[in-house]
Amino acid sequence: MFSLLHKRENSHSEGIWACAWGHYIPKEKSKESTSEDKEQENGEENKENEENERDRDNLPDTEQRYVVSGGLDDLVKVWRWTGDGVEGELSAMHTLEGHSLGVISVDVNAEGTMAASSSLDSTIRLWNIHSGEQLQTIDCGPVEAWSVVFSPDGNHVASGNHAGKINVYAVDGGRHVTTLDTRGRFTYSVAYSRDGKYVASGAIDGFINVFDVESGKLVHTLEGHAMTIRSITFSPDSQLLLTAADDGHMKIYDVKSSHLACTLSGHGSWVLSVDFAPDKMHFVSSSSDHTVKVWDFAQRNCVHTFKDHHDQVWCAKYSQDSSKIVSVSEDKSIIVFNSPV
Repeated sequence: MFSLLHKRENSHSEGIWACAWGHYIPKEKSKESTSEDKEQENGEENKENEENERDRDNLPDTEQRYVVSGGLDDLVKVWRWTGDGVEGELSAMHTLEGHSLGVISVDVNAEGTMAASSSLDSTIRLWNIHSGEQLQTIDCGPVEAWSVVFSPDGNHVASGNHAGKINVYAVDGGRHVTTLDTRGRFTYSVAYSRDGKYVASGAIDGFINVFDVESGKLVHTLEGHAMTIRSITFSPDSQLLLTAADDGHMKIYDVKSSHLACTLSGHGSWVLSVDFAPDKMHFVSSSSDHTVKVWDFAQRNCVHTFKDHHDQVWCAKYSQDSSKIVSVSEDKSIIVFNSPV
């Protein structure tokens, strides 16, 4: 049954624009095949893995779930999620200071060890989730770094900017790796495909651009929406692209062919975020109409609407096991919902 599990009001002193789940599993509990796959990577990646192992020395020896939030109060906060099933709560873990202007995007790497935040102060900052230590500051000036995302392998972060470019930086050292040029206007939203082959971006003028990561070449440009694309995300199998925009619509595209699969509507105002459930059964959307909606992926229809926020809901994200949704709002609250799988 869909239900509200936990609501934490006044989580930040100003509106909250970004959230992300983190799921940490101790190395010894991870699948052996994962370690074997890593050993087959090139020497540079092996070196990074060794450095990451040293960073893990202070990490817990038990499985942990986190929520990371970013607000207009310039703060990044880390919360520990404790509980299971239809019981649980968020407990404050770290308040991360360093940004000088509002935090507009956050992400967590796949290992659940590191958070990235981007701010109106034109910087991206990398944090150790468990210790709260700031690991890296990346200067993205002279224009703002907008949405920030980790690559699936965790070795890079990508961010769009006002000049219509996607900048990719190495997590190790923070050096600039490459720039993908959309030849368009302000790149508002950015996403990696789960297989690591593509990067997609949504622009303020409604255009969608899809790049091949390996070659850096532009694969598709789509005239997707009539207004700003607030959020963009790939399906778990990397075959589909889901977008949300200020025109109140969501669209699903076939990545390879670029064909539009469907257009969905249901919100009464701007759609501010979308996120696929990892099991691909559902996706979630949030809106300026103060609601969070859960959609059945196969049927392409809304199956539940949460109305527990009282201001625009800037972001909603699925947990890694698809059973929970976290949402953050201009009303300064963080809510965790139960979403049946």
